[in-house]
Amino acid sequence: MSSEDLDLIDKYVAGTLSKEEHNLLNERMRDDLSFHKQLETQQEFLKSLKEYDERKSVKQLLNTIHEELETSEIKKESARVYKLWPTIGIAASVALVCVIGTLFIARWFDQEHTANYQELRRNVERLKKSQTQILENIKEDKVKNTPSKYSGSGFLISSSGYVVTSYHVIKAADSVYIENEKFGKLKTSVVYTNPSYDLALLMISVDFKPNRASAFAIRSREGDIGEPVYTLGFPREEIVYGDGSISASTGYDQDQNAYQVSVPVNPGNSGGPLLDQQGALLGIINGVQTKTQGAAFAIKSSLLLETLKSIPSDSLPRPLKLNTQNQLAGMTRVEQIKRLKDFVFLVKVYNGK
Repeated sequence: MSSEDLDLIDKYVAGTLSKEEHNLLNERMRDDLSFHKQLETQQEFLKSLKEYDERKSVKQLLNTIHEELETSEIKKESARVYKLWPTIGIAASVALVCVIGTLFIARWFDQEHTANYQELRRNVERLKKSQTQILENIKEDKVKNTPSKYSGSGFLISSSGYVVTSYHVIKAADSVYIENEKFGKLKTSVVYTNPSYDLALLMISVDFKPNRASAFAIRSREGDIGEPVYTLGFPREEIVYGDGSISASTGYDQDQNAYQVSVPVNPGNSGGPLLDQQGALLGIINGVQTKTQGAAFAIKSSLLLETLKSIPSDSLPRPLKLNTQNQLAGMTRVEQIKRLKDFVFLVKVYNGK
């Protein structure tokens, strides 16, 4: 088809033909069936481009919704997601119908329109990826606001965003979040586990940079029987303090890796810190003996230190920077708790079962 013919057809479709050009076009259509067919093909092509523009508008709507989901607060975000879900579904359906219709028409274009067809295909793939990402974000938001299957406690062990908890708290997890009053809800990933010592290392997924003194200082020397100790943890939805003393230098069934402590704890305390009078980490709560009232157990901090030092540095996403100086020594118990409570977390575990 010549460029003059294409110009004539474009004017016809746009409705800008003069009377003389219109008469000329009608004569060509009567006398030349091939020209008539080319005219129809061009009309279909322009129609498909219009549908493509409509699809781009729908895509912009989806992107706007996506950006709102990422920038809103978690609770507001969840409410908006549920409210917008019908709109998203309708928009996605309209977009897909437009895409399918466009591709169906484009399949019949001749070689002259191959480039346009390929461009449409690339845009279809981009649209599919965008919709997939939106659905994944919606799924994640639902997880965040779905009641957890199990919960425990954890605490910051490194200023680079590493948190320690008990392995048995997270072992069946599909996803793990931590939460407290200061930082709200944070997504984490499990980066290392030691089932033998019932220890797990989590990494906060977002950029998290408190000062180094915020991380718990680990005591390498073992505690003594009768030494006063205290705990901070989440046996319920708010942080709870408990105090007592080391009642035995071994844990359940004479486990040399643990202490028995006379501190009142519940299952939600698992993974929380056991602290000495100077505010240094002495152990990690990992169990309670229900048959013996008042008997609880904690993995010794020396084993935690040994575990953390054994992790190859190149296996971790970020450097594991431990706090080597106890900034809380000499403070009162109340002052220590005020400093430490912001870095003790409720650990919430979710799974698909």
